[in-house]
Amino acid sequence: MSALSKESLVMKVIEKLARVRVGEIALLKTEQLATKMGVDEKRLLDLYVKTKNAAHRDRFASIPFSERILLLPQCLRSRDCSAKRNDYGYECISCGRCMLPRIIHAAKRLGYKGVFIVSGGSVVQSLLRRVMPKGCLGVACLHELVLGSFLAEKMGVVTQGVQLAKDGCVDTVLDWSKLHSAIRLCSSK
Repeated sequence: MSALSKESLVMKVIEKLARVRVGEIALLKTEQLATKMGVDEKRLLDLYVKTKNAAHRDRFASIPFSERILLLPQCLRSRDCSAKRNDYGYECISCGRCMLPRIIHAAKRLGYKGVFIVSGGSVVQSLLRRVMPKGCLGVACLHELVLGSFLAEKMGVVTQGVQLAKDGCVDTVLDWSKLHSAIRLCSSK
C-alpha cells in the first residue's frame, strides 16, 4: 500500500471517529498514529478543532449568552486601526475600517459577558481567570484554537472555535457568516 493511500485511509478513519463523537482517548491514539505515518499536521489540527466543536456544541449551546465570552484576534483589525490598547489587547472604537464592530455589537446585543480583541494567546489564561466565563467562543488560526481549547478545558470553560480562512497574523481572512452562526448558537430547549 502506498504512503498516500495509507494517509487517506488513516484520515478517513479519523474523520469517521470525529463524526460519531468517539471518546477523546480513542481519537488521540488515532491522531498519534496518523502523526507517525506522516499525515499533514494542518489537516489533523483542522480535524481536531472540528471534533472538539462537535463534541462540545450542545454544552456550549446550553450556556446562557450572559455566561459566554468572545475572543477575537487582533489580526482582524485594519492595518490603520486606531483602537486603544488595554490589558488584554485592544478596545474597538468602531471606526468603520474593519468588520469587528459589527460582530462585537452582535455579541453584545445577545448579552455576551464580554468581547475581547486579544493581542495574542498569552493573555487568554489571565483573561479567563478574571472574567470566569462558562463558555468561550474563540476565533484564531488552527494552532491558537487548539492551544486555547486545551487551556479553557483545563479551566472548566466550554469552547467553540472558528478558524481563520487565511491566517498569518496580518491581512487575515474570516468567514464572517460562520462566526455569526457560532455567536448565536443556542439550545432549542
